Amino acid sequence: MSFSKKITGRFFLLLNFLIVFIYLFSCLVPFINPGRFWFISILGLLFPLLFVAVVIFFFGWLIAKSKRMLISFIALLVSFQQIKVAFALHFFQPFTAAKVAGNLRVLSWNVSSWDELNKAKKGGTSDRPLMMAEVKKYNADILCFQEFMETRNLELFDPTIDEIVKMGYPYHYYLPSYSEKKYTEMGMAIFSKYPITNTGMYDFGDEVSVQQMIFADVKVNHQTVRVFTVHLQSVRFGTEEYESLDKIKRREKSGLKDAATIVGKLKKGYRFRGNQADIVHDFVQKSPYPAILCGDFNDVPNSYTYFTIKDNLQDAFLQKGAGVGRTFRFISPTLRIDYIFADKKYSINQFHRLTVPWSDHYGIMADMSI
Repeated sequence: MSFSKKITGRFFLLLNFLIVFIYLFSCLVPFINPGRFWFISILGLLFPLLFVAVVIFFFGWLIAKSKRMLISFIALLVSFQQIKVAFALHFFQPFTAAKVAGNLRVLSWNVSSWDELNKAKKGGTSDRPLMMAEVKKYNADILCFQEFMETRNLELFDPTIDEIVKMGYPYHYYLPSYSEKKYTEMGMAIFSKYPITNTGMYDFGDEVSVQQMIFADVKVNHQTVRVFTVHLQSVRFGTEEYESLDKIKRREKSGLKDAATIVGKLKKGYRFRGNQADIVHDFVQKSPYPAILCGDFNDVPNSYTYFTIKDNLQDAFLQKGAGVGRTFRFISPTLRIDYIFADKKYSINQFHRLTVPWSDHYGIMADMSI
């Protein structure tokens, strides 16, 4: 072997070891306290990219017929628990819009104020009517909304709750969190075609945003289901942070000026969500009825938040989805931060993403057998 080939081989071997080390470190994220070790939690965001890098090295060494492929192979074997929550290992299946008798269809969506806050940028119009039509189209039995906006001024738009009730949802639980410029209010909402017999809430104590958990006991035929919807701590990136991240992706130095702000917001988000995840987990475990939990966790599957809340519940996307299942439209194509979990007593029959551009989140939906 020539000297240059030997140097090249050692370089790639060293690089392989480095990537595998960081990759395995990212696999520890679900098991550490995100408040104390937030800097490690950030690695959870990079897990899909690190996974791809490890796989590339594995096949590279395999093609070269080198035993070095065992480095990546062992790393992938050890990390299988993280791999199976990051990717739904199924072939894509088209969604059947017609509901099957006996199925319960649940739709969850962070509607981002029904796009009403973007009216000024769009010449006084919003995509709210299109979003309403999208919700109506799927005829779900239960609707869970985060960042739900209701009006206090009929000149702005028609009352949102009234519109949804007219779609065929006579039962609802709406909990406002805070007011937006005194004309509107933001909160969480659950709508149901079936009777709601009891409701409850937990406010995570954030007075300037919708960080809450609410639940409703829904009587579906002769069985009662406890439906939770949650919205956990957001990183609260503003326009400047998104622009900076975009510049960083384009390798522009000017994007680094907000790096400290970006890291600070990530740190705060991880700390708060860790505590919130523990609270949500306790509520679900104490439920007297089988639970369905929906919401915007603002965290990826390879996180303490996800593993703590999910515990022994089913992830509807992993059961019937395919690929990565992105639900947040910005920053990265790997961000799945919205979920539908269900008790293992239910059978997940379908999963679907509402990949429409009217909110910063995609809606998600699942059909399940009671």
